[in-house]
Amino acid sequence: MYIFLDFLFFLDFAMGLIITDNTKENNRSSRFVLFEAITTAVSAVVTFGIGYYINWRGFTDLYWISLGLQILSIVIVIFFFKNPSHILNERTSLLSSPIQSDIDIRIKGSYSLPTKCKDCLIIFKVFGFKNRSRKKSISLLLTLFAYLFYLLACSTYASFLWYLLDSPFCWSSENYGNYTALALVSSAIFSFLGMKLFTRIGMNDTIICTLSQLCFTASSLWIAFARHSWQLYAGLLISPYADYQNSLTLPMMSRWLEPHERNHAFTLVAEVNTIITTFGNSIFNEVYALTVVHFRNFTLLLAAGFSIISLILNM
Repeated sequence: MYIFLDFLFFLDFAMGLIITDNTKENNRSSRFVLFEAITTAVSAVVTFGIGYYINWRGFTDLYWISLGLQILSIVIVIFFFKNPSHILNERTSLLSSPIQSDIDIRIKGSYSLPTKCKDCLIIFKVFGFKNRSRKKSISLLLTLFAYLFYLLACSTYASFLWYLLDSPFCWSSENYGNYTALALVSSAIFSFLGMKLFTRIGMNDTIICTLSQLCFTASSLWIAFARHSWQLYAGLLISPYADYQNSLTLPMMSRWLEPHERNHAFTLVAEVNTIITTFGNSIFNEVYALTVVHFRNFTLLLAAGFSIISLILNM
């Protein structure tokens, strides 16, 4: 399961590079939001169908379907994606930067352990103060840490299923599947429409992310104190606008990075995403198990707290 999650994270990472490399700065953010809206809509359809399919045939077939789709995606990337070396003379490609070319040359020779460590350090040096002005460096680091706390806030929702299966809701898996599908559909539609509205009235990405964290905090607090199912569904009016931090982090960072630095910075973002999601889900599930008896909404309040920190960093 974790291998599949890693695959999704690095697929998003690769798509982020491709979108950044093929869009202009003024419409890059909307393209990222559109991409996430499409993936969310697909997830909604799949989530809705999987619940009923499991009741009908079980989940063994789904593992084989998942494996087949992964193999198909690998084949598509190998045979249909354009090789970055063909466009090197036309523009500086994110997937083939001068630093990356130097690494490729060393790969053809010897690739020792010290060389690997040196290449890893390059990723962190991208965020140093020597590469750009102090203001841009601080903005870059604040955006990175705001994203980090956003991921922590999202990880606290790992126990959300158990929260809904417990009293006072006592939902069935079918209730949870329907709710999740509706949440994903509303998020896909209204997040994209909201982005169009925000950009039309002149809001920049930083303000949109700040507003998004306000919505995330409000949504978490609303769910934490909800006692009826209709209150959970009412919370879906707020939640579609709570995830812009995920879509807009890479576009914001790309503005403060040189083209040859973006692939290294995006690599670090993908690694942070993988580490926090993988370990955070396990940790916060354990936290929920320890606090469910006396303080069952503790993880949701924790999510609101992490979101407030991210909000402050965005400001």
